[in-house]
Amino acid sequence: MTARCLFVCTTLLLFANGADGGGVYQHTRDRRTLIWNNYPTRDDEATWSGERDSNGYATGYGTLTWYRVQRAIVTGSNIPSAKGRTVGAVVINRYSGKMVRGRFDGPVVNVDASGKMFHGRFVNGTKANDWVAGPLPRTDQPLNERVSKGAVNAQPPAEGPPRFAAAASIRPFTPAPSAPATSAPATSIPAPSIPAPSTPPAVEPEVKSRMITDFKEQTQAVLSRVSDATGNFPEIDRLDSVQQLPPPVSESVASLVDRARDFRAKVGYETALSECRSETETVDALSAVDQSTRNIAGNNASAANSGLTDFLKDNPEPMVDTQRPLWRYLTSMRLLCSRLEKEAETHLERAGAFASAGRTGDAIREYKEAYRTFPNPATAEKIRQLQRNSLGL
Repeated sequence: MTARCLFVCTTLLLFANGADGGGVYQHTRDRRTLIWNNYPTRDDEATWSGERDSNGYATGYGTLTWYRVQRAIVTGSNIPSAKGRTVGAVVINRYSGKMVRGRFDGPVVNVDASGKMFHGRFVNGTKANDWVAGPLPRTDQPLNERVSKGAVNAQPPAEGPPRFAAAASIRPFTPAPSAPATSAPATSIPAPSIPAPSTPPAVEPEVKSRMITDFKEQTQAVLSRVSDATGNFPEIDRLDSVQQLPPPVSESVASLVDRARDFRAKVGYETALSECRSETETVDALSAVDQSTRNIAGNNASAANSGLTDFLKDNPEPMVDTQRPLWRYLTSMRLLCSRLEKEAETHLERAGAFASAGRTGDAIREYKEAYRTFPNPATAEKIRQLQRNSLGL
């Protein structure tokens, strides 16, 4: 049996075994992580910001972003392309919470398109109680730290697929990918209902003023360090010109991210947004720089493009003029990645045709050209599979 047939059979078996109550396990967009979809449809795609266990299932805390794929239309008709070629993907919702074997388990946060926040509790991938308006109680701090803003005067979202409304306001600070962690399946016990949302303890005006000043100063200091490390945020026109941030600078960004979390938790999300919104967005942007440059340096332009697209969709324009060089840098990197990805698609289509025709050597050559143009792990794995097959391994 060929590797391709084995993959197809394994995937079909996985979906058949997981289809209890209409739900299925499916891979994320990068094909690396398995997540649970309660209401699967043909055009569902997802990304997961957290880790995966040794079996490939999403595990631990993170944000699950659902996309609705926009497929190409055959010229002169309203029929989607038979080849399944896509022309884009629209973010339709995001969840933040803890995964166990690819399913949410415990407190989960949902933010709708208007920025209104809801929280609820999931058990083994299924919502166990009604949505409650507002952020999670402070006892759920690990998850609170992953959500940047919200409001409490809102109507609970309507039921439906594992996403409830378009969400544009969850901005998790995603650390660099680490080695997969081992997570054993767990039996979940429904937790008691969640109490009403709480607010941060009152902070003395003088202390709050000092905290705000310190946060602004630290943000400006780290912005200057990243600017120096990148050469003052030039426009990017080649992937090989993108350099990973030096370790000390990357560490300063991570420290600022932690500081921003602590700052929001202490002064409250509303205060942070009203008093330091531009600084908060700058922290998000610097985190995007750190992550995208690390991805590109690690030959994963696809992950960089996905992260940059998500950030710029939520933050299309800078709030103040001093942010424009940083935004220009991120935008140019995204545009370059998007252009190169389209160029690589031509080689990928040729490679697939050659592989189907049994012309392994030609297929490998085209996959290598696609990888040279737009490096990513999926293409590298295609090359390895074909090379193993050609050797009879």
